Amino acid sequence: MATLQESADLSMSPRAAGREKKLLERAWDALWAAGFEEGAARRYLAWMLDYIVFHGKRHPQEMGVPEVRAFLADGRFSGPAAAKRVEAAAAIRFLYEVVLKRHWPRGALEDSAETDATRPQQRQEPVYLNGRQPGVKLRDRVRNALRVGQYALETEKTYLAWIEKYILFHGQRPPEEMGALEVEQFLTHLAVNQKVAKDTQRQALNALVFLYRTVLGQKLGKIMAVRGRHGKRLPVVLTRKEVPGVLQRIEGANGVHRLMAEVMYGSGLRIKECCRQRVKDVDLERLQIAVRNGKGDQDRATVLPRRLVDRLRAQVDRVRRLHEDDLARGLGRVWLPTALRRKYPNAERELGWQYLFPANRLSIDPREPQDRIRRRHHIHVDSVQKAIRAAAKKSGLTKRVTPHVFRHSFATHLLENGDNIRTVQELLGHKDIQTTMIYLHVMEGDTTNVRSPLDLLDDEIASTLEP
Repeated sequence: MATLQESADLSMSPRAAGREKKLLERAWDALWAAGFEEGAARRYLAWMLDYIVFHGKRHPQEMGVPEVRAFLADGRFSGPAAAKRVEAAAAIRFLYEVVLKRHWPRGALEDSAETDATRPQQRQEPVYLNGRQPGVKLRDRVRNALRVGQYALETEKTYLAWIEKYILFHGQRPPEEMGALEVEQFLTHLAVNQKVAKDTQRQALNALVFLYRTVLGQKLGKIMAVRGRHGKRLPVVLTRKEVPGVLQRIEGANGVHRLMAEVMYGSGLRIKECCRQRVKDVDLERLQIAVRNGKGDQDRATVLPRRLVDRLRAQVDRVRRLHEDDLARGLGRVWLPTALRRKYPNAERELGWQYLFPANRLSIDPREPQDRIRRRHHIHVDSVQKAIRAAAKKSGLTKRVTPHVFRHSFATHLLENGDNIRTVQELLGHKDIQTTMIYLHVMEGDTTNVRSPLDLLDDEIASTLEP
């Protein structure tokens, strides 16, 4: 089956390339609106692309049942791969019926064994958690539902903020008295008046869907709001000369901020992944860093720079001394997920579970204020961000430098070194290689060896002055 990254390799005319991109975007939006899980939607999109490539990149509007049958009769669907034929047929049917709005002839693919039972599973109905609870505030019901679902603290804050904005937008009407129409009005307001991006609008939609389906137990139905902005943005990347200029100027936390920035650049970590590193997940012998519960709740392993081994070993020693002092005072606990805490009751006091970059002060978990347990959390994300922004300003850069810029630079510089894009995808933890391919566009956008026509005028002027 063709993978989505091949769309960047299609050697078609600019007009055809633009039309194909538009079609696949429409297909993705239709799959999302139909309620497909992300994995199933991506497989469907890959089959559509495979079908187009199989027929010489002809537009599906120019093809029909004969071309579909020819594609499904291909040898790739023989033997053990025969089961994939059903999904491929369903994907192509979705393309024609839903995306292109073309009639699908009855019995067109009778031999494909395409049935409703064999189509990919759509999103399952969420677990009904709270329902109507007299005397319990809506905010508390939403918070409880999020914690039962083990959502991250940042997600909890974001969802609560969107729900509050939604209620205020409609004059503080109770959500139970509103529905799909009011959600559409709010999302359209975000796109038209607030000019939010597509991903921001989708975040708001996810919060409201959680409110209605999971907390209130109501089905919203189809939402047809005006879409937010959807543009292509290239990441900010530092050059190899700019990286040391920023790193050398990072100050604060007795050198820990600079060490964290070097880990982000040297290993491709996100800022929160770096802050949440535990001592046990840094392997100084194998030069490997294990990232636990990364974005999408995925684990991965990435490279550890050899030049940081001695400094990281010194950092582990510092954490050990700090932890021993905490234990001597009857403290020394670190935050662990609830289930893990129950399974390993002594783990929260072990050195291996301590954060590699701990905070200077002890704190109480806002999700467990009633327990009043003082723990040593990791260093605050904001302090690292401020230190990096200040260093970029001191170095004289006009680029907007954030901690994530080091991750972008890590990927781009690896590709410039000739590393395989699949390897870079694994190191970054991207589910879809399309996400990693954005760094190829950054490389292709390098214009250092391109001469402007204005510069070429100098050569023309010089030639006219020759005797």
